[in-house]
Amino acid sequence: MNIGSLRLRLLVSAAIAISLALFLAGLALTALFEQQVRNRVVQELNNDLLQLVGAIEIGANGNLKVIRALADPRYKTPYSGKYWRIDQVNGAQPMELLRSRSLWDTDAKNTAANLGPEGEPLVYVERTITIKGKDGDVSLHLSVGTNSAEIDSPIKQFRDQLILYLSLIGAALTVAAWLQVTIGLRPLQALRKQISLLRTHNLKRLEGEFPTEVEPLVEELNDVLDIRDKSLERARQRAGDLAHGLMTPLTILSAVARELEKRRLSKLGAEIEEQAENMRRHVERGLVRARLSTGRGHDLTPLAETVDAVFTTLKRLPKGDAIKWLNLVPKRVTVPVERNDLLELLGNVMDNARKYAKSMIQVSYVDNCIMVEDDGAGVPDEEIETIRQRGRRLDEAKKGFGLGLAIVEDIADLYELKLSYGRSELGGLQVKLGFAP
Repeated sequence: MNIGSLRLRLLVSAAIAISLALFLAGLALTALFEQQVRNRVVQELNNDLLQLVGAIEIGANGNLKVIRALADPRYKTPYSGKYWRIDQVNGAQPMELLRSRSLWDTDAKNTAANLGPEGEPLVYVERTITIKGKDGDVSLHLSVGTNSAEIDSPIKQFRDQLILYLSLIGAALTVAAWLQVTIGLRPLQALRKQISLLRTHNLKRLEGEFPTEVEPLVEELNDVLDIRDKSLERARQRAGDLAHGLMTPLTILSAVARELEKRRLSKLGAEIEEQAENMRRHVERGLVRARLSTGRGHDLTPLAETVDAVFTTLKRLPKGDAIKWLNLVPKRVTVPVERNDLLELLGNVMDNARKYAKSMIQVSYVDNCIMVEDDGAGVPDEEIETIRQRGRRLDEAKKGFGLGLAIVEDIADLYELKLSYGRSELGGLQVKLGFAP
């Protein structure tokens, strides 16, 4: 697919939209999951803090003590990741600092509440309470914390799994988008095939059922085709009328030229006749062009049968019955050219060969190419190069290659055939007409 492909644009747009949507969904899901994990951990810490508050007691000697162990056994395991501590805020008499067994031998006085015994960050909750002591009220600051890995670890695992699954979902959605684009653009492919059939088959209009969104385009194209056909038909009729209208004056001019020659004004008569003949040739070429098809609808015409028909006609012309006409075209070969145009094409090529052949003309079909060859004197190599260079203006380039080959050029251009000239193995000229594979 090239960069201007509608399919590519739709797929790229879908891929970008899917990627953006999944990225935002991933961020939202991760944030929600993190919030849920954090809330759960904080709730557990609050429960532990309540247990710690209920277990605090001031003894008869005025010392602070925790009479019950917390339910979570990790508070008793050194460096387990869960810790608590009690600090005295104020009171008439200083009390000994209390801490969980899990802090082990860490100097709690020099450790912040948000850091663990190994300096790891903690998630913690805290509360200040007041209890009655022997010498009056005592304010205590309680904090319970856990290693932040309690939150970070599940979030990391969740994020890794989420990336994996979102990637799979993204791939599935991309495939689904490709299928959607393919199915959605299928009517356009059908439309393209219909338009292609206008050139390869004898269709005049686009036919078939199309989606509602495409129908206006089909109707517009059919209207354009109708207008084009009518315009071409009018142009052909006008060209034909013009050519036929000129034929009568040209005939009169030829008659006047002959009359002048009879009156011994041969030079003036010859000049008039020459100009009249040139005009006649242009008119004949215009008539041939007017008879040609539009080149839009190409029937498949049997080639061998058409070659035989041309042979039959040319045998009646001068030298025709003295030439050996050899048709080497396989019987099953067909070519995408209207029958009348193919007759005009082969007729002009083979008529030119008839004029210069000594005794043989052969027609063959090899590698999608029609080859017409004769055993005449041929054309010098330097003249063949001149023919190839001048293309359409063969009739003006070299005497002997006039109206006939000019018409061949017109038909070859109409049907996009590759026309080339070369030396035949028979010794004369080889004219090759190549079709697209």
